[in-house]
Amino acid sequence: MPFLTYELAQDIVERTMNILNRNINVMDDKGVIIGSGDSERINQLHDGALLVLKNGEHIQIDESRAAKMKGARPGINLPIRFSSQIVGVVGITGEPEQIQNYAQLVKMAAELVLEQSFLLERVQWKQRIQSEIVNQLISEEGLNEEWLKERAGFLGINLEQPRMAIVLKPSNYTEITIQNIMRSIQYEISKSDLIGVTFNNEIVVLKTAAGKEIKRELLPLLKRLLTTLDGVRIGSGNLAKGIKELRSSFYQAKRAILIGSKLQPEAGFYHYEDYRLEVILAQLAQEEQDKSAFSFYHQLLDQGKKGELVNTLEAYIKEGGELNKIAESLFIHRNTLRYRLEKIKELTGKDPRNIKDLIELYIAKLLYDIS
Repeated sequence: MPFLTYELAQDIVERTMNILNRNINVMDDKGVIIGSGDSERINQLHDGALLVLKNGEHIQIDESRAAKMKGARPGINLPIRFSSQIVGVVGITGEPEQIQNYAQLVKMAAELVLEQSFLLERVQWKQRIQSEIVNQLISEEGLNEEWLKERAGFLGINLEQPRMAIVLKPSNYTEITIQNIMRSIQYEISKSDLIGVTFNNEIVVLKTAAGKEIKRELLPLLKRLLTTLDGVRIGSGNLAKGIKELRSSFYQAKRAILIGSKLQPEAGFYHYEDYRLEVILAQLAQEEQDKSAFSFYHQLLDQGKKGELVNTLEAYIKEGGELNKIAESLFIHRNTLRYRLEKIKELTGKDPRNIKDLIELYIAKLLYDIS
């Protein structure tokens, strides 16, 4: 592909003309003007540029010399170099004696814009390849492991390493938001990690992990991300030891966000292991054909002062049924607690002091909380 495009050449022109009150021209490797402060000169052949391309050196053109050259005006023309080769020419219009102090500045600016454009294109290419790999790894379609390993190899990434899926879900889905988050994450992850955007605008990081302490190792990273990224919820799945387990880790992370954000909306980060029971119970309950099977929980919502029965059940679950701790956390007497437990049993037909009934109460509460 050509190093200098019309768009890039005009970008160089506009940037340099904002600094200098002089007309700037950019010529390609054929000597054709492809960027200029004077739009009428676009696509004209510039003899001065041809000389620069031929000799590899800058040239000064005065009035008398310009009159003999096609497409040239008084000024200085300099080679634009990239990767040790001349890829074009940049010219600054004016009397050479008056503008020679600016000539090298213009050349440096042109080469800097070109280098930045190349680096950006390389980063964007890498992001596209990574997103393609990530989407394949978490896809429901059959995996072509050899093809994926080969693609990842182009980026210097070894897919055989154990990885954990981290999913980031922005509250505001816009292309700018996604790109800003991607840029922020790039500074926080290692070169061996994969990052991509799914078709549902979820940002997925397949983070390399060493062992069982991965959650503890991730905490500093996650805290920085939550501090930096406003309105983003983060979930992580379990460690995937092989390529085929990555899809499972991805869906675990998604479910952790789904359940965790309903139960603890203030948390921001949700690790699947911390919500495994709730995820499993919710899935089982949602498969129940009789949708009224857990409607008994609604009896608690309609009774009691300020939801006291619901609060009592929550405290009972949190404190593991230890009556003294429950009474202390609710600032009530044990006799009041016993009365409330009996009231829950009377209204729902489920006794919290019975383990089977307590499980059903918890499932019913969980379904209500995530609905």
